[in-house]
Amino acid sequence: MTSGLAVVAGFMPLVDAAPLIVARERGFAAEQGVDLHLRRIPSWAAIRDKLVFGRLDCAHMLAPAPIAAALGLGGVAADLSAPMALGLNGNAISVSLRLYEAMWAVDADAMGGDGFTAVRALAKLIAVRKAAGQPPLVFGIVFPYAMHALEIRRWLTHGGVDPDADVRLEVVPPPRMAEAVRDGAIDGFCVGAPWGSIAQDASHARTLASKAALWRNSPEKVLAFRTDALERDRPRAEALIQALIRAARWLDDPANHADAAALLAQPAYVDAPAAV
Repeated sequence: MTSGLAVVAGFMPLVDAAPLIVARERGFAAEQGVDLHLRRIPSWAAIRDKLVFGRLDCAHMLAPAPIAAALGLGGVAADLSAPMALGLNGNAISVSLRLYEAMWAVDADAMGGDGFTAVRALAKLIAVRKAAGQPPLVFGIVFPYAMHALEIRRWLTHGGVDPDADVRLEVVPPPRMAEAVRDGAIDGFCVGAPWGSIAQDASHARTLASKAALWRNSPEKVLAFRTDALERDRPRAEALIQALIRAARWLDDPANHADAAALLAQPAYVDAPAAV
């Protein structure tokens, strides 16, 4: 990669893609000599595969995904590098209104606490459902090798729920979570911003626990490259990283938050209401 040439970056429509979007839209990439092209990709598996097979130069990626790729988990083994974090926090565990009300009915005291006490109500409800011969509840995760999967597993086990035996974990792309819980395809989910807020604002779900409560400032999204491509042309990658650092500083300024929200809301990017 040589500075001044195009960089094609894949991203998922999430708030933590903001550094890439701002780097392009506010000219930080161009000022570093990078012609940044962004490709909105519908799933994390597609992002991984397009990066692995050279259809993307780099990608907005789940922090555990490069480790999973190195181990050959869930796809072709590949050597990926993640030289920069793009975001921390941002995920949330939510349940459908139906499930939320049922959890209150079985243990109001637990539901009146925090997210870690609420899961005790879920455990009681699961026991009641098992005794009645009802099918297991279904929770949406964005990818098997994601912090979301680890976080919902940690949350469930904290309440004594076995995530491999007592519930089903199903992969749902982040932008589809709100409609999946609305339609009853899933009973709850762990997803990144803004999709949990959108489901709650539409009265389809209620948020019970945030990533910050589960493991504050833990890894979330990274900028990932194929390691061989990164090593072949470090200057362009370094120029892109400099642009993303400038974009991140711009995003940190509260005076820019309304402008950032308007950028993210565009159909080509997150395609969600700026107010959310």
